[in-house]
Amino acid sequence: MWKCKKCGEKNEDSFDSCWSCGSSQDGVDPENAEEFKLTKEEVAKSITKHDDTSHYTSTYDTTRIIAACVSFVGWVVVSISVIILLVSLVQSTKSYGGFALMGLFPAFAGIISGLLLVMAGQLTRATVDTADNTGQMLALMKRRKR
Repeated sequence: MWKCKKCGEKNEDSFDSCWSCGSSQDGVDPENAEEFKLTKEEVAKSITKHDDTSHYTSTYDTTRIIAACVSFVGWVVVSISVIILLVSLVQSTKSYGGFALMGLFPAFAGIISGLLLVMAGQLTRATVDTADNTGQMLALMKRRKR
């Protein structure tokens, strides 16, 4: 981390210039200082208006619903599998037969399958969120070019 000599903001070492004011690590103003300032003001103005997303409409509502349903089904499978696991363990202590222990295998398989379903639903939602955020950024960039 390095601290900007001009504005005092902390910046990552990978940055050559300050993210806040645009000056270099030496404190020298950028060549396009006026353009940088204008861009920063435009961004601040667009954020305060809260209309950044007005030109972008998500088309992933169905995908979000399906991903939520897949996650829900996954949690139901995990819950049922845990119940089967507990019942199998209790039954195995009551009886001396190996049949009660046979419920352990489907229980573990159900727990793993259920967690994989939950993971798939969450990954799908994360992918959709990324796509929505990318679409919003593209809409902002297109609007800025005008």
